[in-house]
Amino acid sequence: MKKQFSILSFQFSILITVLSGCSDYLDKDLKTNTNLSYEQVFKDPHLAPGFLNDAYSGLPDGFNRTGSALLASACDEAEHSDAGSAIRLFNSNAVSPSYNPDDVWNDMYAGIRKCNIFLKELKGLIAESNSISETERPNYRGQALFLRAFYHFELLKRYQNIIYVDEVIDPFDEDEVFSFPQLDFQDAVKRIAADCDSAKALLPDRITDDARKGRASKAAPMALKARMLLYAASPLNNSGGDLTLWEKAEEAAKEVYDSRSPLGLGLESGYAGIFTTPYNNEIIFATSADNRNDIERANFPISYQGQGLTNPSQNLADAYAMNGTYYNNPMNGYDPEHPYDRREDRFYATILHNAASFKGSNVETFAGGKDGLFATSTATKTGYYMRKFLAPAINLEKSETARRPWVLFRYAEVILNYAEARNEILDKPDKTVHDLLNLIRNRAKLRPFRNTGEYIQTQTEMREYIKKERQVELALEEHRFWDLRRWRDAETVLNRPLKGMRIEKSGDTFNYTLFDAAQRIFDPKFYWYPIPRVEILKYKNKGITLQQNQGWE
Repeated sequence: MKKQFSILSFQFSILITVLSGCSDYLDKDLKTNTNLSYEQVFKDPHLAPGFLNDAYSGLPDGFNRTGSALLASACDEAEHSDAGSAIRLFNSNAVSPSYNPDDVWNDMYAGIRKCNIFLKELKGLIAESNSISETERPNYRGQALFLRAFYHFELLKRYQNIIYVDEVIDPFDEDEVFSFPQLDFQDAVKRIAADCDSAKALLPDRITDDARKGRASKAAPMALKARMLLYAASPLNNSGGDLTLWEKAEEAAKEVYDSRSPLGLGLESGYAGIFTTPYNNEIIFATSADNRNDIERANFPISYQGQGLTNPSQNLADAYAMNGTYYNNPMNGYDPEHPYDRREDRFYATILHNAASFKGSNVETFAGGKDGLFATSTATKTGYYMRKFLAPAINLEKSETARRPWVLFRYAEVILNYAEARNEILDKPDKTVHDLLNLIRNRAKLRPFRNTGEYIQTQTEMREYIKKERQVELALEEHRFWDLRRWRDAETVLNRPLKGMRIEKSGDTFNYTLFDAAQRIFDPKFYWYPIPRVEILKYKNKGITLQQNQGWE
C-alpha cells in the first residue's frame, strides 16, 4: 500500500512518529493534488525541491521565541512587560521537564527527519527521475546537511546529551526507533562538525541568484561550526580547560575570517540597518525575509500603537560606553543628570530611552509621560523600550509592513568568536586579538587600541572586555542567554535584580533614580534544559534509560 501525503505537515519526533502526510508547501499550492504519493512528490521537478524548502521552515524566529517574547527577556538584557508571558518562567525557576516554553525537542527532530528524508531520496527517487538535475544535487545536499547540523546544534546547546540521527527511521519499527544512542556533548559536537564540513564542501561561496536569497551558502556551516566549537571550549563544557578545544574554536573562526573576501562578508558601515536590510554583507544566514509588522506591533512604545513588550534593562544600558572613549575609561564624560547624552551609536540603535526621537516625536518614559513607567498593563517596566530590529517608518494604522529576517549568524559574531578563542590560547592578548576588536570598536566610533601601550595586558582583563563587547554588539540577539551559560556566569549574573530607571519630570528637568525592576533567580541546574519528561518515559517503557540532565531527575 502506498504511503499517502495529506496537507498536514510532518510532525515527527525521534521517538513516536506517524507518517501523517506531506509538508506545508503542498497546502500553499492550490494546484497541488494533496493525494500525491511519496514517489510522485520526489519525482516531480517542482515538488522535490519544495520538500527541502519546507525543511527551512523549522528555523527559529527569535522575535517570537515564545508568544511575542524574545529570549532576551529570560536573562539580564530585558524584561517582558506582559505579566502573563511564559518567558517569565525562566526568571523564577518555574521551568520543568513537563513544561518548558522553549522546549524545541520535537520541532528540531521533525526538521532533522525532513533533512534525512530528502538526503535519502536525493540519491534515490530524485536521482532516478532527475527531478533535481545532477549538477544541482550537490548544492541541495549541502543545504540539507547544514540544516541537519543546525537543528542538532539547537538541541545540543539546550539538552547537552542528545540523540544524533543521520538516517530515516521507520516510525513503525520500534527496534529501529530506539536503536540510536544518546551521545555526550563532545561526541555530538564531532558529528555535527562533520556535517558542517561536508556541507561547506558542497555549497557555493555566495548566493548570487535573487530567487535563492535566504538559502545557505558556504559561510553558514562554517559559522555554525565556529560557534559550536566556541561553546565546546567554554567552561561549561570544558571544565578541565583543555586548550586544544580552544585551538579548534580559533581555527574554525579564523577560517571564516580569512575567507571573508571570497565569501562576500564584511561589516556594514551602519549598525541599525543590519537588522532591517535583508541579505546585506554582514548577514551570513537568516530566516526568510518576510513582509511583517508583528515585531512593531509587539514592541513599539505604547503611544505609537505598539504594546511595548520588550523592555531593555538598566543592566544592558550601563554596558554601553560614551562616544569616542578608550576601553579603559568607557564612561568618560558621563553626566548623571543627562545619562543618555553622547552615548555610543549602538546604544541609540538598540534602546529607546526617555526623550529619544522616534517617528517624529519624543518617547516619554517619565512618570506621567505618554509612554511612562506602568502607564498601561504593558507599558515599560524598566524605563526603556526596544529600538533594535524595528522599522520606524512602518505605519501600523495603515497595516504597513517591511521585510525582516531573524539573523542567525552574522560576521561580527565571527570576529568576536575568533578574538575570544585566541585570547584563551595565549598567555596575554596579542596584536591580532586587539586588531579584531578594533574592527568592532571602529564601527561603534570608539577609540581603537592604537599601540602596545594601549593594549590590554592580561588574558583575564581581555576576557572580561570581550564579554562586555559581546553583551553590547550582540544585544537582544539570543547570544547573551547562551553566553552566560557557557561561561558559567549565569548563577552570578542572573541571581541579581534586574535594574530599571525611574524618571520624574519637574518643569524642564528630569530626575533619574535606579530601582529594582524585577527579581532574577537562577538555579545551576538551569545551565541545561530538562529533557522532556515524556521522552524520558517513552524510553523507560522500553527498558532503556535516557539520561536526564543533572538536577532534573
